Formats: sequence, structure tokens, C-alpha cells
Amino acid sequence: MREAEAVLSEVKVYLNTKGNIEVEYNHVPPDDFIQTMERKLTDYENTHTIGAFLERVNNLSTEYYDNINRLLSP
Repeated sequence: MREAEAVLSEVKVYLNTKGNIEVEYNHVPPDDFIQTMERKLTDYENTHTIGAFLERVNNLSTEYYDNINRLLSP
């Protein structure tokens, strides 16, 4: 049995049916993650560590997303 999972950050680059490249970026804002964890799982020890990790991952993903879009712009 697989444990519960939550996608925290993802960047998807795919080719649509019209032959165009599309980019999708989804993430959990670090502050939202921290607030939710502090409210619902108060005993979880790694909330702030994961929050800081999310901040860094989101910064890198945003930079990656922006660079891809620059490549795709005429």
C-alpha cells in the first residue's frame, strides 16, 4: 500500500496537439504549507525545514519556468 502523497512543486513541459510547447508550473506556497502544518499537524518537527526547502525549490522552479518561456518567446 502506498503512503499518502502531496505534490509540493512541479514544472511540466509538454507538446500539445497543435505542435506547440506548453509550460505548466504549480507549487505550494511555503507560508501556506507552514500555516496548514502548524494548524493540523502541530507535532510534526520538520515543518519549518520543509518550508525553507519549498522556498528554495519554488525560487529555482520560477527561474526555470521563466527561462523556458524566454526560449519560447519570439
